[in-house]
Amino acid sequence: MGDLLARTDFMEKAGTGIKRVTNACKENGNEVDFEFSDSFWVTIKSNIADNVTYNVIDNVTDSRKKQIIRLIQENNKITLIQMAKKLSVTRMTIVRDIAQAWKYLLENQD
Repeated sequence: MGDLLARTDFMEKAGTGIKRVTNACKENGNEVDFEFSDSFWVTIKSNIADNVTYNVIDNVTDSRKKQIIRLIQENNKITLIQMAKKLSVTRMTIVRDIAQAWKYLLENQD
């Protein structure tokens, strides 16, 4: 199966993905954690939130986005599902709002 996938665009090279992801994260200054159980989880930790000033809330206009930022500031390990439950929206709404907030922050950096 691996040989078949290697011949497609779905896979570059068998058995190198975890090492390449780990190396790329290290080069970028990120910590990466792989968890193998019934499912496969990858957590990439970034310190970018440490560099974001706390007055960022004032620059975000949407109320729900402000609430999301506050939730993350209160608990930087909060999950998308936990945020969705607290704000009574879907997980995808949280994903979309976070993406829009990051886009705003990146476009309005000093």
